[in-house]
Amino acid sequence: MSNQDAEWLASRRFTIDDIARMFNVSPIFLQEYSNSTYSNFSEASRAFLTITMRPWLANFEQQIKAALLMTSPKRGMRYQVEFDTADLLRANPKERFQSYETAIKSGVMSPNEAREREGLSPREGGDEFSQAWKQTVEVKKQTEKKA
Repeated sequence: MSNQDAEWLASRRFTIDDIARMFNVSPIFLQEYSNSTYSNFSEASRAFLTITMRPWLANFEQQIKAALLMTSPKRGMRYQVEFDTADLLRANPKERFQSYETAIKSGVMSPNEAREREGLSPREGGDEFSQAWKQTVEVKKQTEKKA
């Protein structure tokens, strides 16, 4: 590769970085993978949502509320406008199942709710909440017998 070609490639890389900075996105989203790994991409996806998309989504939510919802709703009426970004932050299967396990054991989520999030059909008895958080283990102290 000639010096001129190397210089052209470096300037192209710099252009990609400039465009990424201008639009507040990671160069990974502009197909520039020279310094990326899977964990970088995963973190870049989270950063994209929180740094780039979240301000726009919050603005859209406010505009929708202002345009469509009453400023003083009737008593008992509650409406909320919020974009669901859960799929954009979806973790890998191992992390998801660990999260479900913790939520089920602590009684925050039923097994069927976890199955629904994974696109699985409910199972019989799956709407029962775990009582594991209520269970305690009794420890009895043994007294020593002197002979």
